[in-house]
Amino acid sequence: MANLQPYFGAGQPVRVRNPQGGPFVEKSDLVLDWFIENDGPGDLVGSYFIDIYLDEILAERWTGSDLSPNHFLSVEGYTELLELFNLAPGTHTVRLTADPTNQINETSEGNNTRTAEFTWQGQAAPTPAPGTRLPNLSVIAGTGERAPMVAAPFAGAASSGGLSIHGDTHISISVLNDSPITIDQKFSVHILFDDVVVHRVNSTGLLGGATLILNWDELQSTTPITAGLHTLKLIVDPTGIITESDETDNSFELELTWGGDAPLVTPEPLPAPGAPARPLQALANLTGHVLYGWDAAISVSRAADGLAAGRDGRVWAGEEASISYAVRNSSQISSASSGAFRVDIFVDDELLGSQLFTAGSDAGAIWTESMVVPADRVTPGQHLVKVVIDAAQVIPEDDETDNTVARWVNWLPGAPPEEVPEDFTLSNEQIDELLAPMLEMAFMDQVRAAAGSGLSSVDWVPALESAGRAGYYLLTGRDLGDERIVMHFLPHDQFVAAKISSCMSDYQSMEDSVYAAKFTSCLEIDAIGLKGRVDGKIHVYVDLGESPVQALSTYFHELGHALQDLTNPLLTTTPSTRNVRALLEAQAQLFEAAALRAIEEHSG
Repeated sequence: MANLQPYFGAGQPVRVRNPQGGPFVEKSDLVLDWFIENDGPGDLVGSYFIDIYLDEILAERWTGSDLSPNHFLSVEGYTELLELFNLAPGTHTVRLTADPTNQINETSEGNNTRTAEFTWQGQAAPTPAPGTRLPNLSVIAGTGERAPMVAAPFAGAASSGGLSIHGDTHISISVLNDSPITIDQKFSVHILFDDVVVHRVNSTGLLGGATLILNWDELQSTTPITAGLHTLKLIVDPTGIITESDETDNSFELELTWGGDAPLVTPEPLPAPGAPARPLQALANLTGHVLYGWDAAISVSRAADGLAAGRDGRVWAGEEASISYAVRNSSQISSASSGAFRVDIFVDDELLGSQLFTAGSDAGAIWTESMVVPADRVTPGQHLVKVVIDAAQVIPEDDETDNTVARWVNWLPGAPPEEVPEDFTLSNEQIDELLAPMLEMAFMDQVRAAAGSGLSSVDWVPALESAGRAGYYLLTGRDLGDERIVMHFLPHDQFVAAKISSCMSDYQSMEDSVYAAKFTSCLEIDAIGLKGRVDGKIHVYVDLGESPVQALSTYFHELGHALQDLTNPLLTTTPSTRNVRALLEAQAQLFEAAALRAIEEHSG
């Protein structure tokens, strides 16, 4: 049988020294040496840890392996012992421990440790000035938030329990930087089992408001587990290298029972709910329709302006006007007719013109047409423009009540004035005013999701809207209010409903197999923001269940997608290959980062 113990053959088993022979003033002054041996009669087979503790906090861990009798392992000249420590002046203790998690059966378990002391004469870490904004590593869950640590017999569990000594223990942890201040230096995260560190992870930093997610399933191979009650503990930044606004929320502890029965099997995922039943369609259904890029199913503009079909403009009674309209068979059933149907255009119930459209194999088909209203045909004032579809009822339809579309249009008197278009600009003072609500500490400091913040609900929508307008202008020089973009900031439950509604916007015209598959894919969308085309415009949705800062980032991300659609609409309608999706996502991420950076640079 083997026996690990500190090795005295080279002097002290653990020692700290200054290679230059002077005191310990700088971290680089301190060098560590350690030595262990197999003092038993048998070979040591397998892996184990060798730990160095500084003031009873794990400072470094090495992994050892097979070791023959009377052979030793050592590390000499190790220079990074103090990397994660800021020591106070005075005496400190270094402890060497071989096999701290009892992975090796030994002839004696009582001789695995040795300590040494040294005196630190360096300066203590400076105390932050009053009012300094600091990061805050937190493992305290808010209302409705996932527990900071979950231990279960399978991955992805929502709660702890059901553990067995005969199966794996899957541990997942989440650590939040509950502050807008980014951590830009290394810190450690420790998981302890019955007060012994079984897993350690070093993080290189953590953005303000970001969450560090870790998963680990090697507890059984790291330490022996007996049936019964045990303690799991999570400690974040145990060395105290990060100066935080709150040092009291860095640990979380669970008492859990490991049973001796067979482990629980991973549960089968719940089946996705089926698509809801649609109203049965046996016939076609002709309706007015708003195409993408159109302002309405009927648009009216001055003919001389040459606006695209579907775009509204001002009209004058003394000049020609252009009326455009769109009709759709909003059914998955074709009209099944070899004839044609007529569309009539009226102004104040006076027939201005008619157009015949060919029917037949037209499920989901769209027809568009424009006509010119002669000058002086309409008097100045408000007039009702109406489109009547298939008034003769040539086409049998599921619904004959939605064949009329109408809107009021104001014809102006006289002739259009001479106008010189002005470039849109915002002064620095106007931008400052738009950004002021976002720059308040109450907005910036709430980094937890609103649903789990434990804070009283605050209406952040005005601050998000004004910051979005400022950021959009800083990047594009354009007025967000003049773009064909409609914003929706929604509570979480309404966002989920809107997400599915936007995804299923054309559900009535889908074939049954497509409809069911589309509904399933819409349920699988995991997003806190999305962009869609609705009623001719781009609609952007943001989940207000997130923190204000996250909602703002999401807003800019989706505005990036909206700008893609405005600039190159074909990218939205082209087949969604992996390369296309990657391109769109990369561009949106760049827009998000650039907008936040532009705000940061403007506000200082």
